[in-house]
Amino acid sequence: MQCIPITAETNAWLLVRGRRSLLIDCPCTDMAARLRDAGLPAPDAILHTQVQEEHCREWGDLAGVPVHVAADAVEVARRSDAFFADCRTQWPLDRRWDPEDRGMDRYGIGGAMTERPPARPLNVAGVLNPGQAFEWEGLRLEVIPLPGSGRRAIGLWCAEERILFSGDLLHAGGFLANFYDLERGYGIVRGHHELEASLRRAQGLSPERVQPATGPEILDFNADAGRLLDALGRLLAPTVYSPGRRPAHERIARPRFGLFQRHGDGLYQNWNYGAMIVLIDREGRGCCFDPDICVWHTWEENLRQMHEQLDLLERHAGLRRLEKAFITHLHGDHMEYAPLLRERYGTEILATGDVAEGLEHPRDYPYQCLLHWFNFPFDHFAVDRRLRYEDPEPWHDTVIRPFHAPGHCFAHAAFLFEWNGMRIACTGDTLQHDGGPVSYQLPLIYSDAGAGPRGYLPTYDRLLAEKPDLVLGAHSQWFDAADGAVVRDLRAAAVEWEERARALTPDGNLDRALTPPGFDPARARLLARASCR
Repeated sequence: MQCIPITAETNAWLLVRGRRSLLIDCPCTDMAARLRDAGLPAPDAILHTQVQEEHCREWGDLAGVPVHVAADAVEVARRSDAFFADCRTQWPLDRRWDPEDRGMDRYGIGGAMTERPPARPLNVAGVLNPGQAFEWEGLRLEVIPLPGSGRRAIGLWCAEERILFSGDLLHAGGFLANFYDLERGYGIVRGHHELEASLRRAQGLSPERVQPATGPEILDFNADAGRLLDALGRLLAPTVYSPGRRPAHERIARPRFGLFQRHGDGLYQNWNYGAMIVLIDREGRGCCFDPDICVWHTWEENLRQMHEQLDLLERHAGLRRLEKAFITHLHGDHMEYAPLLRERYGTEILATGDVAEGLEHPRDYPYQCLLHWFNFPFDHFAVDRRLRYEDPEPWHDTVIRPFHAPGHCFAHAAFLFEWNGMRIACTGDTLQHDGGPVSYQLPLIYSDAGAGPRGYLPTYDRLLAEKPDLVLGAHSQWFDAADGAVVRDLRAAAVEWEERARALTPDGNLDRALTPPGFDPARARLLARASCR
């Protein structure tokens, strides 16, 4: 048997016996022409290690050839109506949020599609089930489950030749094909652990040759797999900074009423994992950040509880009217009650242009946990005014300044202001710390978070330069920041994670490894449409 590589953006492997051939993966639309020009036989069938657009381009000039894919990938390969219907998810009304899967859908995360279907339907003629084998011309290819770089990934094992067709299990040298195909849920490492198990499963085969879908042939699989396993272990066990030095908040009492805790005169924050922060001046005039108390009942009960909390702010804190509300980012759990505030108080709703664009046109962007996924009675929202980063926004005697705060997602603002002689930063979800030791937060890749300009470092560097006295994050997170120690530790953890993650990329390009196809143009489109108006 001949095993002939055909390389384009990714790899195909042509198995030839006599004048017959079998193709594994197909990265180009002109494959038939390439084979003809090389004097090679057209394939009897095409087998796919994973169904992703860059590996599935036979629709060009091999559209009639029978295709075999993993059973769980059939609807993806066919681009069926059922597949696209299953991609259009919403958060169930029981508000289930299992810590083991956190928003994991069949084909995505929190409404974001993580599959990359072929550009046109494939001619699916059969399925490849783990534990079974595909037989052709006396050759037996066993189907091996190899989830990791994609949850439906398989390998094809030819015991006779001791060859493993490994898909994107790993890249030669012991590297990842990318990070984004490891994503399973919101901020969890389930895909990383699946990859570890798959690497060990493949090691157990003791292959002599490994033919990947991306990159050169793997010449020493056991060594490369061992290197990748070691590097993944280091990545998933980050250094913990200052263990035991940070005080837990149970030791710092804050007066409470309802779902709010009081940080000082006229400064209130949810204590119940809600996102809302409220300022109230001596005249009873208020403004807030992220108007969402994050209670999850029926919609009617949610509204009742929000009105109840506003009543308590009026009764206990002297609130007369919330005049402005600022939204930090485009996830739906940070603006749920903006329409209620507008109706009750005539509140002006404000967001930076990028955040406002994502709220107004969420279906135009490929990100997770956008407004239409939250299953509210409304699926988009237009703010009253779009802000520019760095432009001061006056509110009576207070000046509120938005700055770009990536890390949790790219379209994310933080807000700086002075209150009662304190410099305060409201950081949304990008900086959440609540006492105790510091370690790294994983980037939410399908929120367009990453490394470098899309990572946490720009936010940490800005806070170190601004030197706030108090940082108020979303979801009841806060810490005294005057000495800068927490932010310095967070920065050190982020630097360390980026260095360890970069070591897993074959070319050192961490940004590319963290950026799903299509996200660069989506970001450019969002920024082009984000102008103030």
